[in-house]
Amino acid sequence: MGGMAESRTTLPNRLPYLLMGGHICVDAAQAGLAAVLPFLVLDGGLSYAQATLLVLASNIASAVIQPLFGWLGDKKARPWLMALGVVLAGGGIAAIGLLKTYWLIVLAALISGIGNAMLHPEGGRLANLVGGTDKAVSMSVFSVGGQVGFCLGPVITVAAINAFGLAGTLVYLAFCLPYAAVLLAFNRRFLFFGLREQAAEGEQVARDRWGAFSVVMGALSVRSIVFYGVTSFMPLFIIGAFGVEQGFASALITVFSLAGAVATALSGLASHKVSIPALMVGGFCLIAVAMLVFVFCHNLPLCIAMLMLIAVGTNIFNPPAVALSQSYLPAHLGMASGLSFGVAVAVGGVVSPLLGMVGDAVGLTPVLLLLVAFSAVGLACSLATVRIEKRR
Repeated sequence: MGGMAESRTTLPNRLPYLLMGGHICVDAAQAGLAAVLPFLVLDGGLSYAQATLLVLASNIASAVIQPLFGWLGDKKARPWLMALGVVLAGGGIAAIGLLKTYWLIVLAALISGIGNAMLHPEGGRLANLVGGTDKAVSMSVFSVGGQVGFCLGPVITVAAINAFGLAGTLVYLAFCLPYAAVLLAFNRRFLFFGLREQAAEGEQVARDRWGAFSVVMGALSVRSIVFYGVTSFMPLFIIGAFGVEQGFASALITVFSLAGAVATALSGLASHKVSIPALMVGGFCLIAVAMLVFVFCHNLPLCIAMLMLIAVGTNIFNPPAVALSQSYLPAHLGMASGLSFGVAVAVGGVVSPLLGMVGDAVGLTPVLLLLVAFSAVGLACSLATVRIEKRR
């Protein structure tokens, strides 16, 4: 996996793009949940605490349960879990706009999070299998779906609710149910592909390397901390430093997301030019340098340019690094996917409120410098991965 530069640049089939579509559906639902919160507060009468509990419930359900579904997928291939996940993710967010009882709304958010958890481990495992010799490219295609989903979710939610009221959340059924049917139609193809891969391996017993996997997980967790920190605090920093309007600062997060989506799409091809550990090292170096310039440059256009570079740094190595982590757990591809897409991402969500407490106490500049320090930790994990790959 470390020597991706010798891999082919074309995927052996179009199945990664089919998996990407499922990823778009579930992550659009997850992002759409955050977008519906203001409407639930203003029109549904929820308090801020009640509204934010919905996101917490959905994210915890998604992150905690993902390794379980990964473990189940490793025991026996269950591609149909992806279709069920799309149905539950879309159905949960669709129900939120109709329900009137708060705890039923919480239950709907939980169901949506469980649906999200169902797709990621099985989708990540299959993205690895269907990628043939070019697993990094296949994983980047699958991962782009998440980026696109997070961009589309708020747009879909706001447009539908403005047009139809809170019942507009039913729009998620309009595309999640048909796409679940598409995934079910390919269930035998996905199942056969997995069985064919097992047959090709013969009687060879794959050895898991949990220590090496943990090092890459450390890098992915740090990447999540930086991602959450940037999206949470950089708009506030720009408002305080340059006096721009809130709308302008919030729009920069869209710019950040789009730049990240482009970097994610190109990450697989980048792994053909340099090894995956080298991509990880370069990504964290780029994050640290761009973050320092961002904090101290006092120039708005340059800050925006640095924000885009940080987006590139946080995304250019992410899908290939997930593929690399899977290569360390060949007997537990589903578990590796669940931990990489679930737990590693959840770490960022847990640390973000702690960074917020630091910001309340001493200001946002120390928070951004802490992100530089975290980047140094990610760099250390990446350099350790370089050494691991040299001994491989």
